[in-house]
Amino acid sequence: MKAWSVILACLAVFPAHIQAINDSYDYVIVGGGTAGLTVGDRLSESGKYSVLVIEYGYLEPDGQRPGTLYNITSAPVSGLNNKTFPVSIGCVVGGSSAVNGMVFQRGNAKDYDVWGELGGGNPRVSWSWVDMLMYFKKSIQMTAPKPETAAFDLRYDTRYWGRNFTTNHTIFATFGNVINPKTHPFYEAAKRLPGMKVSPDAGSGQLGLQYYQTSTSPYTGARSYSRTGHWDGLNRANYHLLAATRVSKVIFDRDRAAGVQIYPRGEKARNTVIRAKKEVILAAGAIHTPQILQLSGIGPADLLKRAGVPVKVDLPGVGYNFQDHTFIPAVAFSWSTSPPIPAHLNTSVVDDKLGRTSLGLSVELPVVSPRSFKRIASQYESQDPAAYLPKGTDKTVVRGYRKQQQIYAREMRAREFSFLRATLSGEPSFVPIVIHPVSRGTVLIDPAAGSDIEVEPIVDYRAASNPTDVDVAVEEIKFLRRLMTSGDLARYNATELAPGPGYESDEALAAWVRANTIPSVYHPVGTAAKMPREWGGVVAEDLLVYGVRGLSVVDASIMPTIVAGTTSMTVYAVAEKAADLIRLRAGRDI
Repeated sequence: MKAWSVILACLAVFPAHIQAINDSYDYVIVGGGTAGLTVGDRLSESGKYSVLVIEYGYLEPDGQRPGTLYNITSAPVSGLNNKTFPVSIGCVVGGSSAVNGMVFQRGNAKDYDVWGELGGGNPRVSWSWVDMLMYFKKSIQMTAPKPETAAFDLRYDTRYWGRNFTTNHTIFATFGNVINPKTHPFYEAAKRLPGMKVSPDAGSGQLGLQYYQTSTSPYTGARSYSRTGHWDGLNRANYHLLAATRVSKVIFDRDRAAGVQIYPRGEKARNTVIRAKKEVILAAGAIHTPQILQLSGIGPADLLKRAGVPVKVDLPGVGYNFQDHTFIPAVAFSWSTSPPIPAHLNTSVVDDKLGRTSLGLSVELPVVSPRSFKRIASQYESQDPAAYLPKGTDKTVVRGYRKQQQIYAREMRAREFSFLRATLSGEPSFVPIVIHPVSRGTVLIDPAAGSDIEVEPIVDYRAASNPTDVDVAVEEIKFLRRLMTSGDLARYNATELAPGPGYESDEALAAWVRANTIPSVYHPVGTAAKMPREWGGVVAEDLLVYGVRGLSVVDASIMPTIVAGTTSMTVYAVAEKAADLIRLRAGRDI
């Protein structure tokens, strides 16, 4: 029997992409974004399992650039002068990989070793750098730059990348063939700063100066994203996509996830159930995965009771541990004399629509602030772990944050954990990013809305709620000042425009930081964290949700701590690893 109401919804929404949607599948995946389509591809490729991916966004017509975002505004951010901000996440097949800036980064090796520490020492499943590198290599194909770019000392190493694919059905990390020659003076000046390194490859997991890629097809110059890599052209009879459809909650048979309740977008009265014979996989992202869990009765019991949602599992960490990178839009200077460009760099490389290759730096706190890093680390380490978390945070979540606090305080003193990331564009202006913020926010359903899935969750970034993040941002500004006014660049007599004169003391700079910081680089993570349950975790190392069976989470919400880079490449690797974990348990009673 077919779910005919669902089929009719498909006919109305995208008649060029009709599929007969069944009543049940082996795997039902909620979310057709970066993770969801990757997992769907991998689980269906053998032909052994049937897979349905359900996505709220539309499947855009072929050849049309997707650009749809959810319309969500954050709660006022008290640490940033009570301002509100847009919560920009993709609402389209392909998810945020369809709408992001296409900057492709992996973060640092230590990021993933920290994930391993926060797993509680589970010997069966490892999330360390060595293990994750295997999945980075599997999930992403690197395209090398043209030889003409060699004059820029563009370093890359194919050992950190996967085999050469001959098909377009993969995700590409591509070096553009144009490099701005005005970046050269910054490169030479930065690499001479005390402690600065030059990374052998942007995917090596090492800190320092590095040229990084974009998620671009080397064949067409078009965006390479989860739809092009893991859906378009596959045409498998056992792999279905249902777009423009809302999942309102997970359905349970006792303690086992048995399926999901759905309805066509905008037609709430026409709900039906699609059943999952093996597993329901939540891949709706760090904003909507916790919402679906909470509305399914899995989350903080007091919140669910206030919303009138029957409690299935009291899991206090759902929606907590929310993190995103914060940034300052511009720390800006002007030149008195522009740095000259060496003649051998004024070469023209044919721009074959692959765009530019960008230069960036990723540096540890002792390099950012050689005089103050020990003080900052000691002050942070001495904090009561509950002091800057939301009032009433459950003791298990506090315990997990204490573990993170101990690790971060240790890494603030170390040499392999980044606290600043910035692009060197060639202009005397920078966008410094606090790449490992210590503040933690929440994504929680609105109790006043009850179980209404149409009401977006309350997204509270709580950026700069912990003053340590402001301290780090202040030191980042000082670092950029040193880069511009000492060493190789001192001779060009730069004048600071922003923050500018009058912002010399730490107090003045801190006020400027709070007035100018943006709480999101569109990298939300952490709201269904992969940590032990007694540390406020939501999923175990195998990504199964605590307290129920047959329900897993595969998206950025599982990251216990954010990585030192854009998050999409990491999500692809997480999805590849998750697919292996799911296949391993496929034949057992889960």
